[in-house]
Amino acid sequence: MKHIALHISLLISLLTLAACGSKVVIDDERTFEGNVWNRFSPEVFEIDLSNTDDYFNIDIAVSIDTARFRYDMLPLTVNLYSPGGEHRFFYADMPLKEKGRWKGEMTADGYRVVQRRVRPFFSFNGTGTHRIEIGQGTSQYDLEGVRSVRLYIENTKVDYDDL
Repeated sequence: MKHIALHISLLISLLTLAACGSKVVIDDERTFEGNVWNRFSPEVFEIDLSNTDDYFNIDIAVSIDTARFRYDMLPLTVNLYSPGGEHRFFYADMPLKEKGRWKGEMTADGYRVVQRRVRPFFSFNGTGTHRIEIGQGTSQYDLEGVRSVRLYIENTKVDYDDL
């Protein structure tokens, strides 16, 4: 009986250590009904940060229906709102094609997924819940052919050799 309790205790300790070592802050995806992204409906993501001394890599991925999407590039708008009231804004262009060929990986259900790091070594100002809004920045009211947008943020260490 002691042997089983010891193994269970060890397993719980290992799982706790693995969870604490996770670098992923958010990995969340929003899907669009009918594969149509409305220009005036940005997707909202929230992250809870307890440490602002860290740096983060911010990646965005889009899933495209290549039969319906007509463009080589998808311009995105990114608004970041901190709990203290700070607002930051930037554009993030998602190049979808290179020399006429689609970039990214094909999924089993027939969509093309393109991912791009839009902000390396980013620092958030202030702890608490931050809101991130990602919108499509085209002139199209309803942009056809976009299945989903995914936000992926992870902790990173600044490597000055990479700068």
